[in-house]
Amino acid sequence: MVSPKEKVTYSSFPKLTNPIETNSNSKTNLWVPQVSPNTNTYPAIDGYDSAAEEEEQGVEESGIDGWAPLPASNRPPEVNLRNVLLGLIAIVTGRNKSGNSSQKSDNSGISFLGSNSNGDSFLLPSVYLPSAPPLLGEVMNSVGAHKSVLEAEPPEWLPDSCTSFCMQCSAPFAPLTRGRHHCRFCGGVFCRVCTKGRCLLPRKFRVRDPQRVCDGCYDRLDPVQGLLLNQVSNASQTAKHDVMDWTSMRGWLNLPVGMKMEDEIYKAANTLRSFTQVARFNPEKSIPQAVLSGASGLAVLTVVKAGAVLTYKVGTGLVVARRSDGSWSAPSAILSFGLGWGAQIGGELMDFVIVLHGSEAVKTFTSRMHFSLGAGLSAAAGPIGRVLEADLRTGERGTGVCYTYSCSKGAFVGVSLEGNFVMTRMDANLRFYGDPYLTTTDILLGTVDRPKAAGPLYSALHDLLSKINYM
Repeated sequence: MVSPKEKVTYSSFPKLTNPIETNSNSKTNLWVPQVSPNTNTYPAIDGYDSAAEEEEQGVEESGIDGWAPLPASNRPPEVNLRNVLLGLIAIVTGRNKSGNSSQKSDNSGISFLGSNSNGDSFLLPSVYLPSAPPLLGEVMNSVGAHKSVLEAEPPEWLPDSCTSFCMQCSAPFAPLTRGRHHCRFCGGVFCRVCTKGRCLLPRKFRVRDPQRVCDGCYDRLDPVQGLLLNQVSNASQTAKHDVMDWTSMRGWLNLPVGMKMEDEIYKAANTLRSFTQVARFNPEKSIPQAVLSGASGLAVLTVVKAGAVLTYKVGTGLVVARRSDGSWSAPSAILSFGLGWGAQIGGELMDFVIVLHGSEAVKTFTSRMHFSLGAGLSAAAGPIGRVLEADLRTGERGTGVCYTYSCSKGAFVGVSLEGNFVMTRMDANLRFYGDPYLTTTDILLGTVDRPKAAGPLYSALHDLLSKINYM
């Protein structure tokens, strides 16, 4: 029999405690997590007397399970659809109007209706009030729990030699199948299986990329990820490299491969500004106004191409879509690689602007990978060249037609048939936005806010469109 002052255990309520507390094990002389034998224990609810309730229901301790069934005479009647319907019929026909405070159905014997002094019926509170115990103070006080997480200090990592077992699943570490990994939030040593989660860490940790954390810390950090996305993620920061001039090498030469989204934003802004200058000094070689004004999206890439007869291409960039209100979506990073075959020779570095026409073309870029096939004419001699291409792109999300305009640098000439694979760089999107559940469809076609770090990109897009529309 449980005393009213003893503790009541609810296994469905997690206990919010420090995720890792280590203690020395006298047998193994290893540091292992301090785990309470009953971590889901909560104080008894005020006013709850389990002993009185058991005596009232006539429960006696016996049998294999330790509890004997209630006698048939004292057993509460079953609540089913038939009994509920009988009660509703009684309300409609008026048979429930009596002076009694509660009414029982003659057929079911269920007491779930009550009557006011004026004869109106109502459901007793025991019918619709939840029977589950209320959340207790430690669980309900989420503000305090979130505050402790947001103000957490970087931990001192435990050395690898402190344990040869995972601090969560207690599995021994193995060289290839189960290696050691430190949780970036608590500093404990866990196996790969127990550290699959990636989370943004509080401001005091001074890291902006999602970090590997253990399962216990993931449960603590997950409720505050929405707040951290707007505070510490790379997308929420102000762009530091927002000047495109000749004082640095990348101001006049884009590298074909960018490691981060910030690099792709700088490259794309630099490319768009070069097209703005072309539109200003040589309008007939710029992107036609009709083509650009009707674009449903733009993909901007920098690609290196080299070979003779058979050429190889590789490069990275980003894609943005135009929303219904005329604004541009958040950027998504992409990778392009492919082959070309034809009467061609040389090498060149190309800055592409791919104009996406129609929603189907935009949906093609929301695929994890799509293929493009087209023919092009390339001519580059020295620092400036021209490439004109039209291609058909197809992927798992759709098929669309795109037009490609580019400026190139190098020594290359030829006519070729081009085939390219374009992949979405999920790793770059994850490091930039910090949300592991964010998809390319959410970025291009969803309601993701325009990141502050992409300010130079939107400024370059505005300058290009305003210059072409003015002309």
